[in-house]
Amino acid sequence: MTPRLPKRALLAGGGAMLAAAALPGARHAAAQTPRSALVIAAQIDDLVAIDPHHSFEVTGSDLLKNVYDQLFTLDPAKDSAELQPALAEGFTVSEDGRTFTFRIRQGVRFHSGNALTAADVVFSLRRPLLINRTPAFMYRSVGLTRENIEQTVRQTGEFEVQVTFDQPYAPSLIQNLFTATIASVVDMRLVQQNAGDDLGNAWLNRNSAGSGAYRLTRHQPNESYTLDRNDAWWRGRANLQRVIVRHVPEAATQRLLLERGDVDVARNLTPTDIAALRGRPNIGIAEWPRGTIQYVCANLGDPVLSNPKVVEALKCLIDYEGIATNLLPGQVFPHQSFIPRAILGEVDSRPWRFEPDRARRLLAEAGHANGIRLTLDTANTFPSLDVAQALQASFARGGVTLEVLPATGAQVLAKFRARNHQLFIGIWGLGYPDPHYNADSFAHNPPGGNNPGKLTWRNNWSIPEMTARTEAAMRERDEAARAAVYRQIQEEFIGTSPFAIFAQQQVQVALRTNLRGYLASSPGLSAIYWLANKG
Repeated sequence: MTPRLPKRALLAGGGAMLAAAALPGARHAAAQTPRSALVIAAQIDDLVAIDPHHSFEVTGSDLLKNVYDQLFTLDPAKDSAELQPALAEGFTVSEDGRTFTFRIRQGVRFHSGNALTAADVVFSLRRPLLINRTPAFMYRSVGLTRENIEQTVRQTGEFEVQVTFDQPYAPSLIQNLFTATIASVVDMRLVQQNAGDDLGNAWLNRNSAGSGAYRLTRHQPNESYTLDRNDAWWRGRANLQRVIVRHVPEAATQRLLLERGDVDVARNLTPTDIAALRGRPNIGIAEWPRGTIQYVCANLGDPVLSNPKVVEALKCLIDYEGIATNLLPGQVFPHQSFIPRAILGEVDSRPWRFEPDRARRLLAEAGHANGIRLTLDTANTFPSLDVAQALQASFARGGVTLEVLPATGAQVLAKFRARNHQLFIGIWGLGYPDPHYNADSFAHNPPGGNNPGKLTWRNNWSIPEMTARTEAAMRERDEAARAAVYRQIQEEFIGTSPFAIFAQQQVQVALRTNLRGYLASSPGLSAIYWLANKG
């Protein structure tokens, strides 16, 4: 049945629909968005913060990476995460490997017209730790703290900044970290004028102070945001004058808006919607890998799961191809390692297959010839719950009776962090495009410590030798050698870890075929609006 467009969606459809309705004799079938604007229907109710040093959601990055510049960026034209200079034109590293000196690009202006200098960069690098929101952990992971930030981040010239870390880190790690949203450079003078007692946190969650391709001109939480082109952007003017992203929570409504021509992109469609749109006139389907992986893990503190043969059997009971092809077509692809595709050190090793007979043999060798019973904790939302139900069926074919325990995300995570689970199904997103971000949780567990933030610790996986190699990879200054270390770690991880990574997500959207250059995702972990154009 064709979905009906509710009144709320008609109102949310915004300028394009209203303009079409105002024309004499206008028909919805002939609706068209303005040639100078990109109009996107998306679910953006999780856009809770637009301060770049506060935000930690994918929808936030989509907005902020198009409004702010960072010290480094990734080439959007490349499938791999290839670094490029941005606000930092270049850098040098001290002999001991701890101090990085960044040469800041001259001639850049913020949207306000203020000139960007090293003072703005220092203010922006210190600010995340001073406001102490969620993303601040990224800086703490390389030894920058609220207590030492004035000594470790210093202006050494009008266009020069020095950052001293607690140990010598791989230059590629630091560059990748400084591509993240947290490394956005804000207009110091404008923020200070609106600072209040929170360093402008509340103000920046309603306004913008960037130098990027677009400036934020309107933000209505849970409704929409509008970006207007920055004609003075140092990288060159964006193709389209305006970007409008409207909150449309229902996939069916997004689909109908796209079919009518009232939006250019439908961002959150179901596999059923995508299948229905394939082959439709003037509509295309596009997919981009996203740095998010899906996994099942086993708590090795459980007496049954402490046997490696049991864990190996469970890895043989996941229908890797079936999940990608039948359950989540177009939304994931098979992937079995913790570094996502396009990131330094990636491997495409996929030794595990759905082999229920092999699983039964392994369980018998482990002393469980009659099978075992296990519980699986999962969030009660798509896609985790859907995958959990599929696992329940595939595990049964190998002699494993699986009880699925759905709960809210907060309840499931609390149980997982307390190590009170047997099996857990999770989704892990890459915070910045460097292998260390994932290796730190999947392949690092310092002995003798209480490390609830690490997935290894939550699963009682003791790995002193792998931990040492992960730490060495953080410090390896030769990029090729560093990538080789991560590949070695992953090969061991795939074979011996309590994790069964089964898929990597990809962003799948439907869009009007006259739209060119739009990227719904990129190696930089965000959408790119400034390359979009209309034919």
